[in-house]
Amino acid sequence: DQYQDVKRVVQIFRVMRVLRILKLARHSTGLQSLGFTIKNSYQELGLLLMFLAMGVLIFSSLAYFAEREEVGTHFTSIPTTFWWAAITMTTVGYGDMVPQTFLGKCVGLACCICGVLVIALPIPIIVNNFAEFYKNQIRREKALKRRAHIEKARRRESALPLAKGAFTDDDFNLRDNLAQTYVMTGIVKD
Repeated sequence: DQYQDVKRVVQIFRVMRVLRILKLARHSTGLQSLGFTIKNSYQELGLLLMFLAMGVLIFSSLAYFAEREEVGTHFTSIPTTFWWAAITMTTVGYGDMVPQTFLGKCVGLACCICGVLVIALPIPIIVNNFAEFYKNQIRREKALKRRAHIEKARRRESALPLAKGAFTDDDFNLRDNLAQTYVMTGIVKD
C-alpha cells in the first residue's frame, strides 16, 4: 500500500515535468501576451464562469423536469443533468445524453443558444486585452532593437579616426546616423 502511494507521488512529479515548457514564455512574445491577458482578464473570465455555472444550473433543472417522466431517460437527477447542460452550453455536444420529449428538445435548443451568447459576450474584451498587450510588446521589442542600433552607431562613430581628418562633421554625424537607423528599423517610411 505504501509502495502504491510512493508510485503515485512519483507519477505526479513526472507529470509536473511537463510544466517546464512554460519556461519558454520568457522567449516568446505570444506566450507572454497570453499570460498577461489571462492575468489582466480575470474579472471577465470569472464573469464567464459565473454565467456558465448559472446557465448550467438553470438549464439542467429545466431539462430534468422536462425529461423526468420519460422511460429510460439519462436525466435521472439535476446533478447528473449538469453534464448535459455544460456540454450543450459550450457547444461540444457529445450526444451521450439526449432529450427525448419535445419540451426537452426546446430546453436543449434554448440552452445551446444561451451558451453561445454567454460565451461570446466577454470574449471580445479578452481578445482586445491580448491584442493591446501584444502590440505594446512588439513596440517595446522594436524600441530595444532601435536602441541597440543607436548604441552600435555611437560606438562605431567613436571608433572612427575623426581626429586624423578622415571624416568631417558634414559627412558623418550622429543625427544622420540616427536617421539612417530609423530608416533601417522601419520606423520612418518614405
